[in-house]
Amino acid sequence: MAGCSSNDTQVPERSLWIFLVLVCLLSWPLWVVSGVLPRAGAGVYDAHWLVAQIGVMGPALAALFVSGSLSRELRWNSLRLLPVVLVPLVVPGTLVARAAPPKVAMMPSLPAIVTVAVATLVVLFFSPLNRRLLGPATGTPQTRPAGGVVMLSMTLLPALFLLAWALAGVRKGHFEIGALPGEPLSSAWIVLVVFAHNLLLGGSLGEEIGWRGVLLPALLRRMSPLGASLVLGVVWGLWHLPIDLVAGFGVTGPSAILARIVFVLPVAVLFTWFYLRSNGSLLVAILLHTSINVMGDLGFSGYEETSMMFGLLIGASALVLAVFSPMLHSTSAQVA
Repeated sequence: MAGCSSNDTQVPERSLWIFLVLVCLLSWPLWVVSGVLPRAGAGVYDAHWLVAQIGVMGPALAALFVSGSLSRELRWNSLRLLPVVLVPLVVPGTLVARAAPPKVAMMPSLPAIVTVAVATLVVLFFSPLNRRLLGPATGTPQTRPAGGVVMLSMTLLPALFLLAWALAGVRKGHFEIGALPGEPLSSAWIVLVVFAHNLLLGGSLGEEIGWRGVLLPALLRRMSPLGASLVLGVVWGLWHLPIDLVAGFGVTGPSAILARIVFVLPVAVLFTWFYLRSNGSLLVAILLHTSINVMGDLGFSGYEETSMMFGLLIGASALVLAVFSPMLHSTSAQVA
């Protein structure tokens, strides 16, 4: 793994605390005032949903503020990133909110087409084709991730989910994906729309610029990758606190907060492994995050049982990496 260059930026301790406070201040009030928390994810994608999505962008906005305060070069980098974070809220966000579909897979044609188009542009922005993009925490130009790592970031977690679905449904013998009509082209289009929507407005873009763009590289300067993963996992889980207290997460009440953290910790380990294997690629982090979110919008039968099995498979995968991957224990596992 390549080491950090002499031009790398160090995120001060004070800036880390500012980032964590800003994340909560930019997210929690908007979730509360939007009124979507009691819906538990069951409401239509309307104006209330759109207000809540601004809060979902909290980690990215906090990261851009902190990164921009570190140097003049990173200030310009944050200004280049800011429209990429905000534009999806306007286009296609307002089109989706105006149509107010009950499910992402039922999105009308115009917002669906615009969603796919904007998501394509965002992917290109974070791809190695954009040589001006700098790491928000390091100030170094992004490097080209291996093509195999990019493909794995989009397929590993869906593959684990499908395995969990097969294991959970084998007793009932009932397998159905409600959002897919069965016709190959129509089904492929729906999967593409759902993927694009989750990339833009499902948390991937809004979170990963913060979690893997600023917080993870800053933590890697202070501890091993495994330790950084565990700290980030706790922060990531606690960020969902208002959602889990109101809507629950497998269980209800305060126990939902603990359930979220228990689920997120192994996920954070997997994300860190991908981060290191991809040389700190934000594109890989965004694609990986999208791949895990997209499964919830496709209407899998036995979803609750599958989710529990999925969590066990992720935990087992993270445990294997934690035990056998030297990369996660190296004190010099920084990226260029």
